[in-house]
Amino acid sequence: MPLFEFRCKKCKAITEVLIQGIGSASHAATCAKCGSVATTKLISQVTFKVAKPAKYSEDFLHGARSFLKAQEQTAEIFAEGKGSDDSKTFQLAEQIGERIDRTLVARMPKQKR
Repeated sequence: MPLFEFRCKKCKAITEVLIQGIGSASHAATCAKCGSVATTKLISQVTFKVAKPAKYSEDFLHGARSFLKAQEQTAEIFAEGKGSDDSKTFQLAEQIGERIDRTLVARMPKQKR
């Protein structure tokens, strides 16, 4: 659900509105400061945040998908109806990567300081 900004034509205040549905995005909003309905939708910058960077590239994940689907341990995850194959591949690759990282850390000789 996108967050839109509207500028009031009377007091010039900016009001943010969460729009639920694409068709209603063109409607004006009520100014939060003065209550006027004389508002104009602004073109805002788009921002997003990646919560955690991926361990693997898109190309690697795309190539790994067929392998993961063929494995007995992971095939049932792809058979579930929830989520896309991309998200399932990403989640499985992250889980595998974390297990590899833990194994490497556990088996690496301790460095003396």
